[in-house]
Amino acid sequence: MYIYLKLFETIERSLRLMNDSITFYNEIDIIASNTWPAEITAYIDNWQLRATQGVTKRANSVLAIGDYPKTANWLPLVEQFYADKGLPAIFHISDASPPGLDEMLDSQGYVHELPCLMMFANAQEAAAFAQEKLLLKPPLSITTEWIGEVDEEWLDAFLELERYDKTLKDCYKGICDRISKTKGFIKIKKDDQIIAVATAIVEGEYAGFLNVVVSEKERGQGLSYYLLQALSSWSLEHGATQQYLQVVASNTTAVSLYEKLGYQTKYRYHYRMKYDLSPFASS
Repeated sequence: MYIYLKLFETIERSLRLMNDSITFYNEIDIIASNTWPAEITAYIDNWQLRATQGVTKRANSVLAIGDYPKTANWLPLVEQFYADKGLPAIFHISDASPPGLDEMLDSQGYVHELPCLMMFANAQEAAAFAQEKLLLKPPLSITTEWIGEVDEEWLDAFLELERYDKTLKDCYKGICDRISKTKGFIKIKKDDQIIAVATAIVEGEYAGFLNVVVSEKERGQGLSYYLLQALSSWSLEHGATQQYLQVVASNTTAVSLYEKLGYQTKYRYHYRMKYDLSPFASS
């Protein structure tokens, strides 16, 4: 009897931990989605269908978290939504997605793309780690500027540093303008030229960092540590105790940098994409 009771307690504890984890994944997926608001958002029950002229997968995908939609024909409806806009159908698949969804989409011809990591750190610890790393580097002759809304200078620098097409400027501005949470955009300058930018968004106890990019010519001097230290300090000032980054899994350089600052991968996500939606296209 004692063995059975212990086994029952172990199973019960495992189920409770699993449920707590799923609740956490759901919470973070929703918070992270608020950092990158789509131009158009529709719903099938609790799933968000996001579209933004095809610019970035995050803003043009189904946030498939929680239970499956109760609507029986939800997949054709999703595909029709994106076909009407001339876009591929994309699903954001994470540990918060319902069981079996990834496999079902695979069977329907959806391609697995862009595995990503959700990395988390304690804000105070990350700031302290970054400061320690900076002490080992020569002083940087740079200036820092924070703005509450994106301006032309920040957008131009972001597109140039990322080597993105300048025709995307209005689209990125729209995304940044739609962010309704506490937000800050940082410019790091050297000789009056922007050499690094990033965005910090605070919701509750969490700060999310995105658009983190450093000029290729300026790397190797500790600028990334400086940038992360500035982001962490700003977030602490705005009430965040935890912080997270969404990182492409194949970007081992970035993953290694963040691990040195105390970041740990808590869960993963990827996309499932289907390009050929012609049978669903509107006339």
